[in-house]
Amino acid sequence: MISCGNLSRVFIILGVFLTTVYTQDVCVKKGPCTCEFPNGTGIDLTPSAKSPYFSTQIYKLENNGTRLALSTFYYHPCNDVVLPINTSAASFTTCKDSLALCWYISFMDLLNTTKDTFKKDGGNYQYLGTSNSSDFTADGKSIIYPNVPSSTVVMLICATTEDQLEVYSLADQSRIVLAFYSKEACLKQIEEPGRSLGSTLLIIFFSFVILYLVLGICTKKFLMGATGLEVIPNLAFWSDLPNLVKDGWAFAINGFKLPNRGPGPVTSPDPNSYDSI
Repeated sequence: MISCGNLSRVFIILGVFLTTVYTQDVCVKKGPCTCEFPNGTGIDLTPSAKSPYFSTQIYKLENNGTRLALSTFYYHPCNDVVLPINTSAASFTTCKDSLALCWYISFMDLLNTTKDTFKKDGGNYQYLGTSNSSDFTADGKSIIYPNVPSSTVVMLICATTEDQLEVYSLADQSRIVLAFYSKEACLKQIEEPGRSLGSTLLIIFFSFVILYLVLGICTKKFLMGATGLEVIPNLAFWSDLPNLVKDGWAFAINGFKLPNRGPGPVTSPDPNSYDSI
């Protein structure tokens, strides 16, 4: 029989275990090519999105050297794009729409064993994934593109070279592994989009207005004994504010020009002035 003390120990151990598991650093996906750790660092491939797409090729000899398999991979890390490829000659294609990953595979069969003459077929284009369906691994070092029942893994490798796509493994065609070399794949501080200057100025302005009204109302009510609308500081100004805004708007529409003044009323000179002499 389990005692209350032992049961409490079990719950404590379970709580510590769950807390440890759920507080581990996980790179949470913020976008198709961005993930962030709890400490604010993460991976951001957004600068790599300036390129139309990345591609890489790999050859493989099959059938005892009588067949050459050519694989070409097209990849965009941040957006789904329509690839500038000619699918008319292909025997099969699923890469017509916007996507992030496409695999073109064609075969060249040896025609004559005495000469290196190959006959190339039209090949086919195979869809591998889109940016919306992708997800980062917990450590942020790879992006997985599911294409049930298969999937493609793009390893993100921090490098000082120009952005480059390479084939890492084709051993299991149900789980192709590519490698994307980029300086953007290095761990960095993720900058959250900040508040604009205009928004900041508006917040400061309205904060001062509210502070001014609160202090003014308190001063007039408790120190000067004002009641009703009289507690509003500078009541005449606030009452005339709509007219001032109207005049300012009319002044702006008029090209910031003062309205023409008409002739004033005719008045007789002051009998005691110099002009009356």
